[in-house]
Amino acid sequence: WASDVDEFAPDDVQTVLVGNKADNEFRRQVTKDQGYKLAEHYGMDFFETSASTSSNINELFIRMTELVLLAHRRNVDDLLGSLDDYLDKAALEEEKGSPENGAQRTCAC
Repeated sequence: WASDVDEFAPDDVQTVLVGNKADNEFRRQVTKDQGYKLAEHYGMDFFETSASTSSNINELFIRMTELVLLAHRRNVDDLLGSLDDYLDKAALEEEKGSPENGAQRTCAC
């Protein structure tokens, strides 16, 4: 499944590996160590959770929110950088096209 995420999801998709039923050792199918190793292999955070006891639920959602906000922050920063470049170029073009010798422009278009 992780390779499918790598192949089909956008490059900036945020991923977290979640083990559930942390309160029920009898139903456990993956050890905590295996979960951490798999998450580390794919560069993800790992959380063991339990809906029954609410263990790590808040921490999981807080971390997911942080990851999404961080990704959006990078996108916004990239867009602002592009906008700054565009505005700098537009200012240079306007400067090149301004009338010389103090002549007044008759149109602001």
